[in-house]
Amino acid sequence: MHHENILPFLGVYHEDADSPPLTIVPFIEGGSLCNFLAGGKQAMDLKFLQRLVIEYLHSRVPQVIHGDLHPGNVLLDEKGHPYLCDFGLSRIRHEVTRTRTKQQAGGMARFLAPELTDTMFDKFRTTWQSDVHSLAMLSLNMWTGERPFSHIDLEWRVCEALVKGERPKRPGDTSRRVDLPRLAGDAFWKLLVEMWAQKPTERPTSLAVLKSIKKVLGEAPLDAAAGVDGTNNVVETESSLRKILKIFRSSTSRRMKS
Repeated sequence: MHHENILPFLGVYHEDADSPPLTIVPFIEGGSLCNFLAGGKQAMDLKFLQRLVIEYLHSRVPQVIHGDLHPGNVLLDEKGHPYLCDFGLSRIRHEVTRTRTKQQAGGMARFLAPELTDTMFDKFRTTWQSDVHSLAMLSLNMWTGERPFSHIDLEWRVCEALVKGERPKRPGDTSRRVDLPRLAGDAFWKLLVEMWAQKPTERPTSLAVLKSIKKVLGEAPLDAAAGVDGTNNVVETESSLRKILKIFRSSTSRRMKS
C-alpha cells in the first residue's frame, strides 16, 4: 500500500524471545500532530484534514481500518507534511497488553468511538464507522487546539461520558484555534455532529466526510483515490501485520512456558 501521506512499513526487528518485535519505519523529523497542537497557538489549516487519507484506506479491497486514529499517530515532517502511521497495529499491541486499563491508555481513549470504550481490551473490534468517529474528535482537536473533553481529566470518565451519549460542546469564538467564517463554522460543526453519532450506522462514510470538508472550505470534491499510485498492496500489508502478530504470540507463549 503506497500513498504519500501514509508512513511506509519497512520491516520488523526481533532480537530474542524475551523482547517484543519492533516495527521499522522511516524517521520523521517534525514529531507528531499531538506535539504540534500542544506546543503553542499556531493556527492549523483545516485543509490538513484532506490529507489524512482515511477514505483511501477505507476504499481499498480488502478494506483497511486504522483502528487507532488520534494526533499521536499523525506525524509531521519539517515542512508540515502529514504521515498517517500505526494503522492496524493497535490490534497487535492488544495481544500483549491485555492487562492495561483505560486509565493507562495514554490519554487517547477520548478519541475512541463509544462502542469501543466498553470493550477496549476485550472484543476490540474496530470498523470504518469507529474511524470516522475518531476523525471527528481529531478534527475538533485541530479546531480548538484542545483535546476532546478537556474538562475531564480521567480517561475512564471520558469513556463513561461517551457511552452515555455525551459529546463535546461547540467551541466559542475565543476558544478556536482555527477561525472559520460563520456559515463555514456552522457547516463544519454539523459535520462533526454527524461523524460522532452514537449509532455507528448513522455516521457518514469517510468519502462523504472528505467531500463535505471540501465544501466547507469552498473547494470542489476530489476522487477518494486521488494522489495514489494506483497499486493495491493491502494484502501484502495485512500479511505483514499477521506475521508481526504471529511473532508476538510466539514470544508470549515461550515466556509462559519458561
